[in-house]
Amino acid sequence: MLKRVAYASLLGAALLGSAAFGQSTGDGNPDRSASGPTDPTQSAPTGNDLFVRQQATNQWRAPKLVGVGVYGPDDKKIGFIEDVLIDHDGGVQLVVIGVGGFLGLGTKEVAVPFKALQWRTEARAVPTTSPPRVNPPGSMNEPNARPTFAMTDPAATEASQGYPDKALLNVTAEQLKAAPSFQYVLSPLAELDTQPPAADGGARPQHP
Repeated sequence: MLKRVAYASLLGAALLGSAAFGQSTGDGNPDRSASGPTDPTQSAPTGNDLFVRQQATNQWRAPKLVGVGVYGPDDKKIGFIEDVLIDHDGGVQLVVIGVGGFLGLGTKEVAVPFKALQWRTEARAVPTTSPPRVNPPGSMNEPNARPTFAMTDPAATEASQGYPDKALLNVTAEQLKAAPSFQYVLSPLAELDTQPPAADGGARPQHP
């Protein structure tokens, strides 16, 4: 749970967009040397410029990507998204997919580049109101409303629910079976525990 909250906070910043806080050059400031260090306060947004007021329709909510179903080219389910990895610059790099119980595959986690996935959201049919239908004079039928429907915008649907309906991955069952299981980086403390004793008989470094 803690891992999900941690990466969700970071990934949320990546998917909801971030401002470029880089240093400005060639801004016409005569007091700034072209070769010397620049003052970050000159280019970093401050005050109201730092904050974003509203989600855009092309932005998802990072925690809700976890659990989205992943489907193959034949529209058969492969598995579910279990994790999303980003780099230190906020770029989304990998999607970890839990496969197992589908297509006769054993349970394992595989990872693919984020760009390898295609995302789909279907439009929804929602009822709209219409004025009551007026029956001809003398008719024995009661006036009634004729139901009508309108289709929603998929982009607006994605934004409001925070995630797409499904992810598509162009792989075969054979490729999934042969795919290596994804491994997370081990803790350096765990590596210390596996090191053999020192040759001089000294004790290994202790860690809390």
